Amino acid sequence: MANLEQFRARAEECEAKAETAHDPDVRRWYRNVAAQWRKLARQHADLNVGVRLDFDRGPRLERDRRRLTDRPRP
Repeated sequence: MANLEQFRARAEECEAKAETAHDPDVRRWYRNVAAQWRKLARQHADLNVGVRLDFDRGPRLERDRRRLTDRPRP
C-alpha cells in the first residue's frame, strides 16, 4: 500500500539522483519526476479517502474493497 511517506521518499530519491547526475537533461528529468511524486503526495493528502494503490491491479478505493468483502457468500 502506497502512502504519503512513500511518495515523499520517492521524490527524495529522485532529487538525490538529480544531484549526482552529470547530464543536465538527466538532472532535469529526475527533478521533474520528483515534482510529480510530490504532486501525487499532495493529491493523495487532499483526497482524504484512503486510496489503495496496488501496482499489480491498479488503483482501488478502500470503500470498494469493503463492499466486496462485506457481501454474503453464496
